[in-house]
Amino acid sequence: MANTFVEKVDLELKRAERYAVFVSLVVLDLSFLQKQFGSNAAGLVAQVCDSIREKVRDIDSVSTLGSLRIGFLLPETPRQGAEIASRRIGEQIRDIILDTESSAADRVIPIEMASYPDAAGNRTIKQFLEDFAEASRN
Repeated sequence: MANTFVEKVDLELKRAERYAVFVSLVVLDLSFLQKQFGSNAAGLVAQVCDSIREKVRDIDSVSTLGSLRIGFLLPETPRQGAEIASRRIGEQIRDIILDTESSAADRVIPIEMASYPDAAGNRTIKQFLEDFAEASRN
């Protein structure tokens, strides 16, 4: 699934560059759940991913990236819109985790965000794709 998602990200980035529209990518790192939930963490991440899919727009894409990260692609969304969506989804994740384990719900969820056109000094979507490809090879 991750390769299909990465291909979708690449396609949306090309579309954004061609037509001068916004696109944002958000990656949530839920690896802290591994320590709390052990082998059940991947199942919880899959549950979170399914829940996010129900809450985003039809044009948005959501996928697990490995077993403990979730990526969501927001076409025609500037960075500010992605930040709002990230906060909303972060609250949703906390609610799901709270239903399972209250002590894990207080954790800060690490979020990586990239947008096109790139905000100065931030990681670009192209850099994310390159880093993901490199990590997949290792």
